[in-house]
Amino acid sequence: MRKSILFFVFAFISISVFLISCKKEETKVFKDTFDSTGFTLLKTENFVSDAHTTTGQVLIYTKADSIVYEFKNFKTDDGPNLDVWLVNDIDNVVSGGYLDLGDLKATEGNFYYRTKSTASYSFLVIWCTDFSVKFGHSFTI
Repeated sequence: MRKSILFFVFAFISISVFLISCKKEETKVFKDTFDSTGFTLLKTENFVSDAHTTTGQVLIYTKADSIVYEFKNFKTDDGPNLDVWLVNDIDNVVSGGYLDLGDLKATEGNFYYRTKSTASYSFLVIWCTDFSVKFGHSFTI
């Protein structure tokens, strides 16, 4: 009987910890408009869904040695530890070489990332670091 009680206590604690640790983050809506004055628009691309529905556009601007990736009408699912990466190989995100632009600012809205010239990267990826999963991507070249 004592083993049964210990088993149920252990099971309850394990399930509680699992449910708390897998809880999705709150949806973040962000509006940060990019002032494109003096920049040249290189291209506009749509996001493509991978493991999670990801929609919107990325507008790519350049000026001198800067590149700006502006997210417009962007939306993706919530997830833990989402980052924005520039990558060379869409099928081998980590081993193919990448540049981390930082945390995903929001799961919905308009915002941008500025970096030095990164013409060698072919894709922009919404990457879940905790689970090594692409939420969605866009082309950059």
